[in-house]
Formats: sequence, C-alpha cells, structure tokens
Amino acid sequence: MSAPLLDARGLSLEYGEGPRRVRAVDGLDLVLSRGEFVGVVGPSGSGKSSLLFLLAGLRRPTAGQVRIDGVPLPGDADASAELRRRRVGFLFQEPFLVPYLTVRENALVHGIGDGAGERVEALAERVGIRALLDDHPHRLSGGERQRAGLLRALANDPDIVLADEPTAFLDHPTGHSVMDVLRARVDRSALLVVTHDPEMLEGANRVLHLRDGRLQEAGT
Repeated sequence: MSAPLLDARGLSLEYGEGPRRVRAVDGLDLVLSRGEFVGVVGPSGSGKSSLLFLLAGLRRPTAGQVRIDGVPLPGDADASAELRRRRVGFLFQEPFLVPYLTVRENALVHGIGDGAGERVEALAERVGIRALLDDHPHRLSGGERQRAGLLRALANDPDIVLADEPTAFLDHPTGHSVMDVLRARVDRSALLVVTHDPEMLEGANRVLHLRDGRLQEAGT
C-alpha cells in the first residue's frame, strides 16, 4: 500500500450551542491510500454525510485536520476549492446539478485537460445515460440525475473519490453498474463510499461503522 492520499487526524464536528450542542464527529482518525476501497455504514443521522463533507473540505472542522497527499486541506470551502477540484471527486447523495447546463456541461464544469470530454462520454455509456448528455437536469429522473452527478465527480480522474449513498435512487442493476464504475478506479485512486446497503460494498478492503462519532471496524 502506498503512502496515504488522505490522512484525517483528530477530526471533530459539533453543531449547536449550549445544552443543544451535538458532536457529530468525535476525534476521528482515518487514513486512505491509493488502491484502497473503504466503506462506511451507520444509521441515518449518524454523521456519515458530515464526515464526507469534512474530508472534502466542504465543512470546517471544529477540531483536527485533513491532509491530501501530505498537503493540509484548508477548513474554508472557498480556500480548499482548487485543491479539491484537482484531487477529489465528490458524489453527492443529491447531485445539485446546475439547471441551465446540460448533463455534459455539468460534468465538465470542473473538467481539466483534453481527456475530460472523452472520459465523460465513456462513463455515460457505461451507466446508461449517454443519450441524455445534451439534456437539461429538469428532464431527468432522480436516478438519471444521480448518474449525471457521477460523471461530474469522475470527470477529472481524481485521486480520491468520496461517494455519499451513490446508489440511493437507483434500481438494483443500475446501482451495481455504478459501483462497478467506482470499483474500477481503485487501482489508481482511493475510494470511500458511504451507504446504507452493505451489498454495495462487495470487494471493499475495509468496512467501517460510524458509531458515536467514531469509526470502528464493522462487527466490533
């Protein structure tokens, strides 16, 4: 296993104030290396999405730090945007597509280099939405929008892929096809998948359970 691509140390996130203060993430450590597929499971509301947002620099941690390939990730989302765009692909549970852009244009918003367009076309073919590349988001079903989000997340061939419930709106066969696309990247990237469906974590190197703001090996 190579040196860590992502290294989170002492990561904490608190919401609210006073007696209503809630610690969603509590002094958590996590290391991801190239060639590693890690799954995270846990009940609804356990902080799985919050964890991904911290790892991507989309939320400022209350304490702790995330490093990407040894470089500290700024806690401010604007300050971390350039590093995130170059190194991290984030697949949101709700894709947040730009409504006035086509599926292709949404995917290429962060496109870097000449290969991004070909990569998007090939991915669209694999997940069954190539015919929709020139459509706008309002014409898509929930599952089609999620697959469009996948194209955007992978357009730059990122080193780290963070996926939040990537199969939540998909039927079973399509969900497996999306996971096949994500697994196929593991030889050249690190993959972290949050899901409620353990079946989608087939082939994972580790499956972790988020419990009381901390990660534990599933089953412990």
